[in-house]
Amino acid sequence: MMGSKLVQITRILVSAALSAGFLSSCSYIEKNTSPETYNTLTFGDEGAKEAAKATLAYSQGNFTEADEHVQMSLRQNPKNAQALMVGALNAEKLGLPNRARQYYEEIILSAGDQTTVLGSEDMQPRKMTEVAQKRLRLININQSKLIIEDDSGVKVFSISEEAAAKQGRSALEEALFIREQKNAANNKAVSEADVKAVEVLFTPQEQNIISRFLIMKELAENDMITKEEFLKARQSNIGGLLPLTNAPAGFTVDKPVPSPDMIIERINALKTATEDRAITPREFSAERNLIIEAILPPSPRQRLKPQAPAKDLLSAAKNLRKLEVIYDLGLVTSKEKAKEQAAIERNLGINVPAKPAAPQATTTKIVKDIEIIPAESLEANGAAPVNTAPAMPEITPARTPTVEPRPLLPDVSSPFNG
Repeated sequence: MMGSKLVQITRILVSAALSAGFLSSCSYIEKNTSPETYNTLTFGDEGAKEAAKATLAYSQGNFTEADEHVQMSLRQNPKNAQALMVGALNAEKLGLPNRARQYYEEIILSAGDQTTVLGSEDMQPRKMTEVAQKRLRLININQSKLIIEDDSGVKVFSISEEAAAKQGRSALEEALFIREQKNAANNKAVSEADVKAVEVLFTPQEQNIISRFLIMKELAENDMITKEEFLKARQSNIGGLLPLTNAPAGFTVDKPVPSPDMIIERINALKTATEDRAITPREFSAERNLIIEAILPPSPRQRLKPQAPAKDLLSAAKNLRKLEVIYDLGLVTSKEKAKEQAAIERNLGINVPAKPAAPQATTTKIVKDIEIIPAESLEANGAAPVNTAPAMPEITPARTPTVEPRPLLPDVSSPFNG
């Protein structure tokens, strides 16, 4: 009895030792061999037949069938590079970019020096890792794509009010949040009611306009557009912020706009793709210019209707409050703000200096005392006749007020000026 137990214990210990040795040897092989060699030693040619069937189905356009063979191949061998490549390309066709991304990332890690003609434009053999890297960059570009439509020659973002509301913080919301944080840091009392009051101060259309200016400002601050591009786009549409002292903004500036994060992500993806030669510099420049034109058109073909000035004190006070917020956000200069404020007040007759009264014509009554002197006395004295009438008052012409010439363009604010 004791002998049989000892035999069983011995067998268990031997099995454990063998298992440990096997596992350690596997670990050693995995660490000291290439991924391709390790996969061959581990799985052999398992999954190869299903991978070949998947390749055939994919080449014939049978994407659903190809996906079935890919899944069967990967169940047999999760590292089969051919199945991963076909699966990634097939996932792109089926509109599954995240699955394609997963397969490409696995190929980059484990395919080694294996080559393929799949996924290359000229059908020449390429390393699977290189093909996977390029396709992965294209997925990143497509996932960050901003759809821009041409509406009668005007570039607009294809985004609805609902989609705009569901996306992350708009540029205006983010800017107002930072503004309130600064107020709190400066020990200025900020209540939730104050923040809400600022949010509802602007109409949705006005919020869209302000968001566009904030996005352009952020792009300029991050060196994604030049100073000249920023100033030209700003000056062509500044009427959206200062409607009484400038021409109206471009026709689509009050439409919904993607969040700044989406726009910056897209431009960054384009820059990376250009650096990696996935797209040409010309393609990068063309799309970047398209994005800028869709945000703030530098040369608007059509413009919004001019905004009527406020007709009552309540509306004027609201417009002055809006102007104060826009100024706090750094979108207009103090001179531009003062000019717009004067226009708001002038339309209501507020703080307008009274016109000086016209000078009345005064008549001076001159009383002449004439002394009658006999002619004999004059002749006797030999004196010449003397004019005893008082002198006429001296009249000084009024000064003409000098008017300083107005500048052709107002000072423009930009992130490049202190």
